Amino acid sequence: MIATLAEAALRSFVLGGVVWFGLNLFRVRNPHVHMTAWVVVLLASLAMPFVMHWPTLTIDRLPLSVPVPDEFWPTDISMLETPQPALPIAPGAAIAPPARSAVSIDWWLVATIVYAGVAGFLLLRLAIGLCLTWRLARAAMPMSAPNMIDADVRISRDVGGPVTFGSTILVPPQFSGWDAKKRLAVLAHEGAHVANRDFYVLLLASLNRAVFWFSPLPWWQLARLAELAEIISDAQAIEVIDDRLSYAEILLDVATGVKPRPMELAMARASTVRARIERIIAAAAMPVAVGWRKRLWITAAIVPVVIVSAGMIAYRTPDPAPVAADLGEVPAQHYRPFVNFYAMGPASVFAIFREGDELYGQLTGQRKLRLTVGNDGTASYAASSGEITIPLDAERRSAELILRMNGRDIRAVRIAEMPTAATDSVSLDQYVGWYRVAPNRVLTVRRDGDRLQVQETVQGRAALLAEGADVFSIHGDNLLIFLRDDQAKVSRVLVQNAVFGARLAPRIDAAVAQAIEADFARRIAEVPDRFREQVPVAGGKEMILRGIEDLRHGTPNYDRMSAPLAAKVHRQVDELHATFVALGPVESLFFRGVGPGGYDIYGAKFENGTAEFRLLLEPDGKAGDVIFRADGNDELGGIVPCAEEANVRGRAGTSPIRIMVYNEMGDDIRVFNLDADGNRKAQSVVRPNMSWASTTTVNSPWVIADKSGRCLEVLIPGRQTRFHNVEASNIGAKPGRAARRAVPIANGEEMLRRYIEGVGKGQPDYERMTSEVADITRQQLPFDQAILARLGELRAVSFRGVTALDSDIYIAQFANGSAEWRIGVRNGTITKIALGPNF
Repeated sequence: MIATLAEAALRSFVLGGVVWFGLNLFRVRNPHVHMTAWVVVLLASLAMPFVMHWPTLTIDRLPLSVPVPDEFWPTDISMLETPQPALPIAPGAAIAPPARSAVSIDWWLVATIVYAGVAGFLLLRLAIGLCLTWRLARAAMPMSAPNMIDADVRISRDVGGPVTFGSTILVPPQFSGWDAKKRLAVLAHEGAHVANRDFYVLLLASLNRAVFWFSPLPWWQLARLAELAEIISDAQAIEVIDDRLSYAEILLDVATGVKPRPMELAMARASTVRARIERIIAAAAMPVAVGWRKRLWITAAIVPVVIVSAGMIAYRTPDPAPVAADLGEVPAQHYRPFVNFYAMGPASVFAIFREGDELYGQLTGQRKLRLTVGNDGTASYAASSGEITIPLDAERRSAELILRMNGRDIRAVRIAEMPTAATDSVSLDQYVGWYRVAPNRVLTVRRDGDRLQVQETVQGRAALLAEGADVFSIHGDNLLIFLRDDQAKVSRVLVQNAVFGARLAPRIDAAVAQAIEADFARRIAEVPDRFREQVPVAGGKEMILRGIEDLRHGTPNYDRMSAPLAAKVHRQVDELHATFVALGPVESLFFRGVGPGGYDIYGAKFENGTAEFRLLLEPDGKAGDVIFRADGNDELGGIVPCAEEANVRGRAGTSPIRIMVYNEMGDDIRVFNLDADGNRKAQSVVRPNMSWASTTTVNSPWVIADKSGRCLEVLIPGRQTRFHNVEASNIGAKPGRAARRAVPIANGEEMLRRYIEGVGKGQPDYERMTSEVADITRQQLPFDQAILARLGELRAVSFRGVTALDSDIYIAQFANGSAEWRIGVRNGTITKIALGPNF
């Protein structure tokens, strides 16, 4: 028994050490999280003697190669049964009797007696304390006056101050003479103990200490749980009376008369009151309560550690197998999904994925979303610029689709599919060359022996893995499909990225590629000074005003645009015309700043709303790129309870607005738009730690639901809900709740400093970012690195506030200037990041 208890105590000690290290590693400060974690450890410690060795991992171990001797005993004869040679005895020699051994001590028996004595004493003390306190609570008189809280409050002459026993609160006779604030604070504190079942938690901790008294963990754990219980109850009491200084005085006053018994929870023990008062005065904000879902997540995070600490490893030597032939090099991971790619224009691609019985779609530059299939066999994809519908029958049997988008038909031609048929070896030289993947980016394909390498502008090189005829991948993820023209020559490449979708890149010659690379190098050289000085490019404001008027009349001037921008505007000209007609005439256009990519940022006030423009001017005076975002009007929007979903209707003729939703639920969420009849449509699936954006109109309601479709809340677009964070603790809260947080995220500044340092060195720690942030960082890395090089050494970081998406705003002071950063952090991972002015 002693060995079992000792092993269980050691395993529990290791478990406690891992949990303690994890809480400190991630700098968790919330006492509710600590309380949940240590209660899980407590329950695991009590169960450890019964569950250890239950999870067993069996590992096959190869037999050792042992030389076999020429002569050996058969396997069915024991060596102990083999006759052994005897030593000769001289004649007449006396055989001495065996020496008498010294008195032996059974140390196991001694250890058992000592253990039983100490454990029995602690258990007896615990039982006596329980019995005496139970009798005291039973003899106490219920309060005749009405209670301020819903609890069993009794008056006892045997207590000097308020104490809790089980679900009963005992107060001294002088309680009725205290002022109302003091009585309320006392009852709120003790009521929190009752609501949180702290008595029973500490009873289990005392039992754990009595059983494993020889281990330091149970003693520390009991003290820690008692401390956390007091911290949480103090926070509850302060929240009730809303006066932390008065509560500190009440705590100090009560501490002088309390003499608790072993199984009472006293409001103020003299040994801890000083530390608690210092904590109350120094705290910047009260700890945020943790709901049952987060408690389940905390438990789920610790359970694997419990299983490992309780488990054992068994080794098994398998039967020898015949030696197999050399299989050679293990093949690299190949691309697995089934997907068809359809070209919607010179650069845009719509991809349809088949994963089991599920269908997904992805448009260039947008998210991969599950397709909604209607009863008529039509699938729909919720693109940010409007819903796309696809006839599934045609998708299966036709090489050409007619996609319906915003009331007009778009012809889409199938240009590639995966998996593709294998092909005989072909010359790799036909793929070597340059491809324009963006207005300022070139994809360079080189040959390296019998392999191809690919490199995008200012990015590192990557080796390509052959997937089939004209198809290659990078590590089995990103696809490159080379497309041929009528003469069977490679003329384009389709580049597919899991986050940003597929895009078409035409083949270009060396001179054009060199010019694009030189232009990109020019931008890299200009951006740091432009970002630091925050001065607009001459002619930018006039360019935007002319463009707005042209689009209001439906006649954009493509001659003033670069070729890629002209193609983009041409595809969306009808939607843009309708948007600017709805916004009305321009009343004012004002400069806001320069973004980290070198774009000039302008705000616009229209007759019926506001908007933001980001303009990139080329050296020839043309608009290289324009990013437009409608910001709605002065209506605030809001969050409506799900019970009102059936009654919510949008209003026609309102201002356009772009909304962004960020998912921090830890699981998929679904987004539906409600039509004029209150029916859900335009479904989108938003993955955890991912954002989703859509252009809609003010007061056009959107239902945010869990992955089963159960409504979580209804979002009414408006000025306060342009950016909305979906979080379990924030469901149904009024807009702006996050902005009321007055303190930064616990490790936000440290994560920001690490991020700035990594970007400055050109080596960001992508493992500490969500996939979305990692992709954004890779795209922006050349510009951000150049900007940081120009700003110089980081000297200080100051917290300035919180955004609507619950990101912290920091001003970073450098040797040669300053910059604004916005960062969101969850569980040691960067979930949001932005450099420069954001509005």
